[in-house]
Amino acid sequence: MRPFVDVVLKLEKTSRRHRYCRGLLNLALIFLLFYTLLLYVSAPVIFARYSSYDFTLLEYPVRMKLLCTAAAALIPAIVITSLLHIRRKPMSVIRSIGDAYPLLRERLPTAYDNADSSGIVVDDLADGVSIDAGSVRRSAIISKKGLFLRMVASLVLVSLLMFVSSPDAPRFIPPEELESMITPQTDEEREEAADEAHQQQLMSELGSESGSGSGDAEIYGKPSVAVIEGTNIELVMFSDAGVGHSSRRTESEPISFISGTVYAATPVSSETYIDRLPEENRDLIKQYFMEMAEIG
Repeated sequence: MRPFVDVVLKLEKTSRRHRYCRGLLNLALIFLLFYTLLLYVSAPVIFARYSSYDFTLLEYPVRMKLLCTAAAALIPAIVITSLLHIRRKPMSVIRSIGDAYPLLRERLPTAYDNADSSGIVVDDLADGVSIDAGSVRRSAIISKKGLFLRMVASLVLVSLLMFVSSPDAPRFIPPEELESMITPQTDEEREEAADEAHQQQLMSELGSESGSGSGDAEIYGKPSVAVIEGTNIELVMFSDAGVGHSSRRTESEPISFISGTVYAATPVSSETYIDRLPEENRDLIKQYFMEMAEIG
């Protein structure tokens, strides 16, 4: 094998390896981008119904909702990466060498096409091309700048993914709102929502009426309703029970009373007003009333 052919074959092998690495980095970059976006819009909530299928792999728990989210990000990433890989054809090493080294632009393709031939002219051309091909640098033909930029972008997306994965990170759509959108409401939840809407409407009407009053005082803010919860008490009313009547529980056994000794009672009349007066004034008062009776 001629020396310049060995140089071309090594560069082609490096070019193929570079192409595969670029494809893998593209796949990782697109996957991280889609996965971060899905987490930002709270997509795992959609797959929360499969949480019963969670399992453990190598003593690490695997959550199905995150696994399904990763699969949803991986499928379009594979499709886009495949399209980019097919659209971008493999690099022609001989043409790239000719572009980087104008001295070999015409001589190298000719010598490579006649590498299996022999002759004075062909051998002389092959020897000259081999000498010039020895000075070809790999970095001038295959640039690693694209790989480096893709690696940096992947690291940035990994950092962003770690931030979005935290529970306190902001979301484009809150998980509660997305869950309410995809989960049908029950009859009880519909009734509660209708009652809440009706209550808010009443409060808005009360607020508008209070705001249209002619009073001097101003009330700031919306009125609120305090809901007081208590225990239902069953009241029992007894028959023939009026005001001041109180009921109490009595003993089940009858109480026996013992009557005391009866003594004879002698009635005694009480003193009148005139009898309680002093004796020196009784006659005077009697005379006064008698004169008043005669006059009247």
